[in-house]
Amino acid sequence: MRKDGKVVNRMPSRNPYLFKRIFSIHKEHLLIFALLLIPAIAAFVATRPMPAQYILQGEMHPVKDLGVQGSVFFASVQSGIANNLLERWNVYSSENVSGGEIKFESLAPDEVDSYWKELTETDTLKYSAMQAVHAATELSVIDSETGEATATFSNISELEDARYAELLTHLQELAGNSLGLMTGIGLYEEANNIDFSDGGRHKIAGTGTMEEYGDVGSVGGLEQKLLGAEAAKVDLFFVPADYEWLGEEGNEAEAARVQKEHRLKLRIIPVETLEDAIVYLKQLD
Repeated sequence: MRKDGKVVNRMPSRNPYLFKRIFSIHKEHLLIFALLLIPAIAAFVATRPMPAQYILQGEMHPVKDLGVQGSVFFASVQSGIANNLLERWNVYSSENVSGGEIKFESLAPDEVDSYWKELTETDTLKYSAMQAVHAATELSVIDSETGEATATFSNISELEDARYAELLTHLQELAGNSLGLMTGIGLYEEANNIDFSDGGRHKIAGTGTMEEYGDVGSVGGLEQKLLGAEAAKVDLFFVPADYEWLGEEGNEAEAARVQKEHRLKLRIIPVETLEDAIVYLKQLD
């Protein structure tokens, strides 16, 4: 109170310790909130739908696994769908992944449905196998000098039907149609009692579908198959010769890029037909 009797309002004194305490509490709350928020964000990001197809490094399988008495190998890849980042990490850390590179390719939702449909579809696999039997049989019964068949049409047809039926019993656990070319080579070895590997001196593998007239068709997962072939110490690897039709988007151009990028030592041989592959193998040293 002033001397003139009037009351003067005073600002309450500031307590620095009180402000420090309030600020300290706020910091604790913020820290707790942040600690709770970080895993929530991480969980959101990790489980957010981001479908991708993964392809593991390829493996080489002897055609003898198909009941074919040949010396060559066909390449395969294991693939699947990872729906988010968490599932991608599970693929990396899975005990089923024994090593090698893993390739991820992002997929649109409609592409995921197409993937599962293709995985369960067996018509293309059967068609490729059937054409492999037909092309190998045809090459085996044609006299190389005269160009004439050494068996009648009815006998050829019976041979093909019987061999195809037997081959189908070994395809139950497989998917895809890229084994056609190497199956055809193995069947040719079997029919003519030939060993293109020369007693294992050459390790021969490859990939490619078998189409009508013995034509070799393009395939997927080629990069991973080539990396797997290199790891398996393959000497010679056949790929579809498709540059004329597909250019830089085809297997032939992709194989050249992969070989250069990864400095692969194996020999890559593009072929258009089963006959091209047979002719090449016959002149191996």
